Amino acid sequence: MAVDWNFYGNARMQTFWTSENLEDTGPKSTDLRWDLQGNSRIGANVKADHIKGQVELGLKGSDGGDIDVGTRRIYGVWNFGAGTLKVGKDYSPMTAFVSNQAFDTDLGLLEFGAPYAGRPGQVALGFGGFELALVTPKDSVGLEDTSTGSTGQSADGTPKRIIPKIEASWGMAFDAWNFKLMGGYQYYSIKDVTSLDNGQENDVKVTSYTIAGSGMFNFGPAYVGAQAQFAQNAGNANWLMSYNGWDEAGWDGDDKTNDVDSYGGILVVGMKMSDMLSFELGGGYMVNDPKDADSGFDEKTKSYSVYLNSTVALAPGVFLIPEVGMLSFGNNPEDEDQGSQFYLGAKWQ
Repeated sequence: MAVDWNFYGNARMQTFWTSENLEDTGPKSTDLRWDLQGNSRIGANVKADHIKGQVELGLKGSDGGDIDVGTRRIYGVWNFGAGTLKVGKDYSPMTAFVSNQAFDTDLGLLEFGAPYAGRPGQVALGFGGFELALVTPKDSVGLEDTSTGSTGQSADGTPKRIIPKIEASWGMAFDAWNFKLMGGYQYYSIKDVTSLDNGQENDVKVTSYTIAGSGMFNFGPAYVGAQAQFAQNAGNANWLMSYNGWDEAGWDGDDKTNDVDSYGGILVVGMKMSDMLSFELGGGYMVNDPKDADSGFDEKTKSYSVYLNSTVALAPGVFLIPEVGMLSFGNNPEDEDQGSQFYLGAKWQ
């Protein structure tokens, strides 16, 4: 068969020193991260007439005895003329990469304002710059009771999924700039949850939605990129809008959810000095706002991250990224300071 196979791969090492001050939740500590990054990979792009696809394996672990290999992506795309049909595991429409932050396995300001939804299973239709995907939904068997603060109670039950998670995007790229608009919706319920108010069993409905935008502008050797996102109950749908996990709905102790609004954004600026050297400065800010003002979980959680790095091309396919930055974890919904983490080091690839 006339099939084109194009193989690729890379090995990535993170070598960082970190200093962590956890304020109200723990002591100050320093540590060394000297690990093979879990997003090191090997893969292939395949094409045959109107069919194309990709398979990509993640190569993980660094202690010398690891056998941990995971499937990052595997999908096929059929071009039927008017559009495309994609089936498999790939980045969802709610994903756009702008930041080149290297720390924490190429964090890229994800969970600090950059939209990201992972690589779930999906069936997606594409028409030009528009994509609509029916995605594997995320659900939880329980929600923590946030009606009166931290009680240890949870809404345990059987999740019932009726529809898949729905995500869509529309974007275009030009010589000097590009943009992408994104949105998503997810719904499921937890059946037979026993009320703390009257002991009756109810179905608790969990609804999540999000909208986001992303853009990049080039000015000769310089560039500026920005992203913004708003969501309700983002964590319940795996839209990753909190580094500390305060973006999920809670339980009101009866038959409803205590919803959480999340919003944030990022800004990056960069300059390419030559084919061998470039610099980037970036930052992201995220807010999670519980809407239940009568509970003990009613404080906004605010976090941010800033960094400065340089990409040094040592040879074709070989580069080093020295980077310095900070993650500020802000407070939790009970208004306890979660501290911050300073880091200095480099990524090798």
